[in-house]
Amino acid sequence: MNPDYIVIGAGSAGCVLANRLSGAGGGKVLLLEAGGTTRSILYRMPLAATKLWFNPKTSWGLWSEPEPGLDGRKIPVPRGKGLGGSSAINGTIYNRGSPHDYNQWRDLGLECWDYAALLPYFRRIENHWRGADAVHGDSGEVAVSPASNRSPFTPAFLETARQMGWAVTDDFLTNDGEGIGLSDLNVDRRGRRVSAADAFLRPISSRPSLTIEMFAQVQKIIIENGCATGVEYLHNGKRKRVRASREVIVAAGAIASPQILLLSGVGPADELAAIGIEPVIDLPGVGRNLNDQPGGSFEFTVKQPLSFVRNLRADRFALSLAQWALGLGGIAAGPPIVATGSVRTNVSDRSPDLRLNLAAATMLSKVWYPGISKPGPHKLMMSFGLAHPESRGCITLASADPAVPPRIRYNLLTAPNDMARMKAFYRLLTGMIRQPPFADIAGEITRPAAPLDDDAALERYLKSVAGTTSHPMGSCRMGIDAAAVVNAECKVHGIENLRVVDASIFPTQISGNPHAAIMAVGDKVSDMILGRAAL
Repeated sequence: MNPDYIVIGAGSAGCVLANRLSGAGGGKVLLLEAGGTTRSILYRMPLAATKLWFNPKTSWGLWSEPEPGLDGRKIPVPRGKGLGGSSAINGTIYNRGSPHDYNQWRDLGLECWDYAALLPYFRRIENHWRGADAVHGDSGEVAVSPASNRSPFTPAFLETARQMGWAVTDDFLTNDGEGIGLSDLNVDRRGRRVSAADAFLRPISSRPSLTIEMFAQVQKIIIENGCATGVEYLHNGKRKRVRASREVIVAAGAIASPQILLLSGVGPADELAAIGIEPVIDLPGVGRNLNDQPGGSFEFTVKQPLSFVRNLRADRFALSLAQWALGLGGIAAGPPIVATGSVRTNVSDRSPDLRLNLAAATMLSKVWYPGISKPGPHKLMMSFGLAHPESRGCITLASADPAVPPRIRYNLLTAPNDMARMKAFYRLLTGMIRQPPFADIAGEITRPAAPLDDDAALERYLKSVAGTTSHPMGSCRMGIDAAAVVNAECKVHGIENLRVVDASIFPTQISGNPHAAIMAVGDKVSDMILGRAAL
């Protein structure tokens, strides 16, 4: 095949691009994916998501460098390994963040990237259960369904949020993405996960203009006379070189996309030369500006034995799996959530700063067998994160060998204001569970094991438990300044026929989950590539 376009990475953006560019009015597309297929039952079952994050068969097994803001701890970096990328292993929660997040991109000089410009693309990709209106779409590829796994604790928690003055919502695509409620999910009507590959690749897998090569490990982009002309990659151990007649598009995600550019000689010239890579162009911003939403958590018992543990009794759980297998939904069709949301704790902010998720189980909850093993304690887990951190990290090469993972430095909580906000969130949420009516449900806090009596103890605890929310962005930032990597059309500065299209180009964080935004960005850029007028 002599492709017009080579797309590197079959994640949230790459699947959309491969679909659109190989369609009517497009051309021949070669889609390269370093992982394999994602068809097993664990991928399809939303409840099984946590089993995918740290499994070497489903995730790349990446770790950060020692984090200076977390007492030198290395933290895991789950990244999806196969078709669909991280959309095949995420928690299936579907939202867009706040419109103000994208309007901030416009204010940075990226005129065509405000919320009004993105909304038609959000709508075009959606097959939303609410139907079509000014906000939702119902003719797209991405199934969006309501949460079916409802907790008996949800009404009390939502009422407590309401009494605290927080908005309670049943639709996070309205109200500026703000509020507390039950989120919609990337799940179809039969309770199956819908990854980007499920939505955009599998329905067109027989399209003659699309070739998908899995287990294709990109070694470098071939750049000749300032123009990207092709890709060198290993496919099942065999080295290949393929030329693209039009463009090479990197869509490998916020961790792998900068790594591929650096391996290709695109990045900080001094750093590249130091490890034996000949610089093609000096772009100091490649790999910089990495940011992710820092997250913390605490656990507490409940006074009523109604947590998710009751559903994990072996016989009940087996029946639930059978219900799911028959396409009848049930507890396996979604994560065990009491409520989720985004809140402005500072009313002067335009976008939510606090993200929270109250789960009806903990990471240690497991199936139990009457008469053989005892049920775990009835506990809930409150996870919380900072939507717009100030801390910035970087992706750098550990070696010129493409098989060696890059160095990932998040620098979480190194900005003083980030730690201050996380401490405030902990105090706010531990106080919230003591407010009526939820106070009648919440028992004792069991993690942390001891009371945090002073500010220093709270900071030590957060440093010991904090990690990312697996929403990395910004490492190939879009912008008009000298430190930016790509322009407003996602073209790499100084290199012709080369684009980066994924979360790495996001100039700033969004206050929601990134999957929908990445797909919408991929859809919008596909129109740019094909010379079509924006929606």
